[in-house]
Amino acid sequence: MGKIIQKEHSKENPVDNSDVNFDKADALTEEEIEERAKSDPDSLPFSKEQLKKVKIRKRHKGND
Repeated sequence: MGKIIQKEHSKENPVDNSDVNFDKADALTEEEIEERAKSDPDSLPFSKEQLKKVKIRKRHKGND
């Protein structure tokens, strides 16, 4: 399994989307999006066993 990278984003440390072509992304059909997601090894769906281990973390107030 690959390395997990976690990044925190906030008003002071926003997400950098400068490398994203949103016009091209918006033009994709639902079928194209699903096909690309399924063919991306970094985007494979969780197994039932992996889903059982998922921990959901709620944001704390003040971390906007």
